[in-house]
Amino acid sequence: MPDEEIVQDDAIIVEAVQDGDTEAFRHLVDRHRNTIYRILLRLVSDPHQAEELAQETFIRAWRALDSFRGDARFSTWLIQIAVHAARDHHRSKGRSKLVSLDELQEQNSSRAQIEEHRSAFDPSSRLAERELGERLKKGIDLLPASYREVFVLRHLEEIPYEEIAAATGSSVGSLKVRSHRARRMLREYLRDGGGKGRPTRGNSSARIDS
Repeated sequence: MPDEEIVQDDAIIVEAVQDGDTEAFRHLVDRHRNTIYRILLRLVSDPHQAEELAQETFIRAWRALDSFRGDARFSTWLIQIAVHAARDHHRSKGRSKLVSLDELQEQNSSRAQIEEHRSAFDPSSRLAERELGERLKKGIDLLPASYREVFVLRHLEEIPYEEIAAATGSSVGSLKVRSHRARRMLREYLRDGGGKGRPTRGNSSARIDS
């Protein structure tokens, strides 16, 4: 189903639920749960915890659905709830790290699929790519929380900046700055070989926790 048709269909289903058809909410859950779970897995790096947070996301959405007025896409509103659920989880745990992307697969990356086919008959190339992927995942894990969120949502989930802004409460301008800094920090981290410290800004070894 084309994206705009999904948006329109979501709006119809939401209106039906608000009008009393509570069973229709299941269609929204079925449609969006894989995306919400995938985002949460990338934010908490724990399949069991991601599953619990996904359930919590839909519970919160159900309880707050009467307040949804359609100013943003339902999917954007849902991602906002998921991001806040992940933030709440980490605040309750008192953890500074939000993301580790170990064991994740880039299901939506056609570029990765092309590269895999290209190197299928070159074991050394495939090993190098796998090692690079692991270093990248570790680098993302070590990014500051606010940088990690925008990197995951924009560059892994390919969500437009405008929707990320609506979901996170940040301005498009600040998101672009964080995205640029995150990519630069990751490039420097990979250039230095990875695994030798945290991604840093400039020559400073201090972690950026903005």
